[in-house]
Amino acid sequence: MVVLAFNPNKMSTIIKYCKRVLALVVLLMTGCDREETGLPVNTAPIPRILEFTPANAMPGSILTIRGTNFSPDIGKNEVKFNQTVVPIESASESEIQVKIPELDLKQVGISVRSNGKISNRRILSLVRIRKFEDLFERQGFGPAGPSVTPGPFGPEWRITQGRFALADGKVTAKEGGIESLMFFEPEGLDLVAGDGNFFKMTVDTHGSEGSFSGVVFNAQEDRKRFYLLRMNGGLVQFLKTGPAGLNDWARVVFSEGIPEFQAGVPLRIEISSSIPGQFLFKVTNLASNTQIMDRTVTDENPYSGGVPGFYFFGLSNPVNIWFDNVSVELL
Repeated sequence: MVVLAFNPNKMSTIIKYCKRVLALVVLLMTGCDREETGLPVNTAPIPRILEFTPANAMPGSILTIRGTNFSPDIGKNEVKFNQTVVPIESASESEIQVKIPELDLKQVGISVRSNGKISNRRILSLVRIRKFEDLFERQGFGPAGPSVTPGPFGPEWRITQGRFALADGKVTAKEGGIESLMFFEPEGLDLVAGDGNFFKMTVDTHGSEGSFSGVVFNAQEDRKRFYLLRMNGGLVQFLKTGPAGLNDWARVVFSEGIPEFQAGVPLRIEISSSIPGQFLFKVTNLASNTQIMDRTVTDENPYSGGVPGFYFFGLSNPVNIWFDNVSVELL
């Protein structure tokens, strides 16, 4: 009788060999089937996201996704914010633009599918603009000053000097021989620029012949130190006060005649800053819808933070100055 010895090592080798042969047979069969049936092979390159512009964006804004191997055909691309597909505004081989949806998130993962291939996933940081505004659409009242408590304009406003009134949905100033200041002080409003911070304030105003009207910003905690853009007809001044407040001019940044600034013409003043001490002024004539100022000015030793406000100096009678639609956006 012959006894066959069982060798487990050889058996394992035989099993591995059989598996390889089987895999090769399956591969050959699959290849033949594919050739016979004409199934397409996706040879498109894999898309890749390289960067976002802007790097930090806010809901509602347009985001540019820069990368490679996108399809110029919008219909052959798909952009996902996490698992949500968002509409595509435009597409090329290197850029896709989308509108950022309203998301209650600080970060979102973005991926692109182009020509059936899925890209890498990159994280976008979402930011939100905080907005403070007052349209003054409430019951009017006569002139009031600092002694009227509580303040008639509401808890977000403080008159520190002179007198203001509210009429026809506007802050009004009609008294001659008086210099007045009031500040917009809602909780959380702080006009900081730089290190990712930005502010933009907009005010509608109407000047009066022979009197100054003006907009205050970056008013410090003492409400003495601030910037003031004021107008008297064609005279326009950008001033910086010192620790004594009004008429303690620490710096006259500019003071010049600009004929387009005329009394009695409604103006929209926009002041913005993203760099400490660098301010962009845009002024529009609301009657003709024409821009009469677009200027960037700098202060090498700037005030930072603080709040905005209104100013007037009634040098003559009658005075007809008003302010309306104040809006402040912070980033």
